[in-house]
Amino acid sequence: MAATGTRKNIGPGDLVPVDAPTQSRKYLTPSATSRKTVPAVWARKRSRQAAFGNEEDQLPEDVGPSLSEQEAIEAKRRQNTIAARRSRKRKLEYQKELEESAERYKRESEIWKTRAQTYCALLHSHGISVPDLGPDP
Repeated sequence: MAATGTRKNIGPGDLVPVDAPTQSRKYLTPSATSRKTVPAVWARKRSRQAAFGNEEDQLPEDVGPSLSEQEAIEAKRRQNTIAARRSRKRKLEYQKELEESAERYKRESEIWKTRAQTYCALLHSHGISVPDLGPDP
């Protein structure tokens, strides 16, 4: 069976609410999914500052993000987490809407099929020839 990217029997109400607090990221080991300590955008900003600032032969010992940069990174990740929650909720709502409309169309199709068969039988009972509508699926 091919992967669809969705889980069965889960609705938008089963997801983590958008306004739920995000968990702090206090890993005991390095992250398996994100090996970058600093996003590339922050690294480029630092290299531009170094290019236009006082030129020194040696880099400073502390190459990690400063406290304000670390807070900005955490805020960006929180913002991304909330955006991902909203996206998942929208996707499930859209999928639920599609499933409901497919069921509605199936019911309408059955109603029209029954009507057509009734009218064909009525015409046939009055001796009027009726074209063959094809096999019933």
